[in-house]
Parts: sequence; structure tokens; C-alpha cells
Amino acid sequence: MLKKITMLLLLFWGQQHGFAQFSEAKLQATGLTCALCSKAIHQELEKLPFVQKVSARIKESAFDIIAKPGESIAPDQIRTAVEDAGFFVGALYLTRAQSASLPEANAPFKEGSSYFCVLGSKGKGQGNTYQVLNEHFLTEKAFSKISGSSLGATLRQQPVSIEGTPVFYLKIQ
Repeated sequence: MLKKITMLLLLFWGQQHGFAQFSEAKLQATGLTCALCSKAIHQELEKLPFVQKVSARIKESAFDIIAKPGESIAPDQIRTAVEDAGFFVGALYLTRAQSASLPEANAPFKEGSSYFCVLGSKGKGQGNTYQVLNEHFLTEKAFSKISGSSLGATLRQQPVSIEGTPVFYLKIQ
């Protein structure tokens, strides 16, 4: 009970400070075998309401996504779009605006319709790019590796959702 109250207080505090503004994403998709596969994902990503622009890097099976001004990247919608095209997310990196303040480590915050939590020590890293660590946002091999590490132990202690909305756990890159 105390843990829930603490998390809610941290969440409230995080919402008041509007930490991050995730305006760009880099998506690594898996299962692509040709340009038509890439085109299918590209078309699904372009349908997302927050997307301003999608650029495909076919040789790397990767996509650069830029959000519309004032909009936030929604990882759950990206995953759904990729899976609707018949593929999987292998990695997802979010970039916050340079002008945004650095998020507090281990304190959930809400941006747009999503909750996020940067895992790590306070003051560790000064980057503005974060990798999403949740299951289904990494390859099975990468998720298994994280699950067996100290970072995985930290992930297992965190809430899966807040107010019925998934929490996306991030690692500074």
C-alpha cells in the first residue's frame, strides 16, 4: 500500500513538471524480407494520429518517426501499427526535445496518453535518447538478456500499469 501511495505521489509530481517531450522515435522492426514489407509498416505508421513524418531505412529494417508539433510519441500505438502490418518491434528509441528538462530517474511521469519511467541512478547520463525496455519492444533475445540482469530485477519491482495505462520503462542511451 505504501509503495502505491509513493508511486502515485511521484506520478503526480512528475505530471506537474512536464519532464520529457518525446518528439522523435527510431524503430527497428523484425521479420522484414523485402521493400514491400517495409512499405507495409511505413503505411501503417503514417496512419498514426501523432505522426508528422516517417522515413524508412530499408537496409536496416528501421524507421525514423517524427511527431507533429505539440504531439507525443505513443509507443503502444507504434507497436500496434507494426504488428498490424504483420511484423514485430525489435527495438524502439525515443528522443526528447533538446529544450525539455531531464526526467527524474525511477519516477513515473505522464506524457500524452502514455506513462514513462526512466530507470537508473539519479543524475546518471545526460542524453536525450532512451530505449524502451518493455517486453514486445525488444527482440526475445534482448529481453531475455535484460530480464536476467540487475536492470531486469528493477523492472520486475515496478508497476506494469498506472490507472490501467501501461508504463513504458526507459534506459538512457
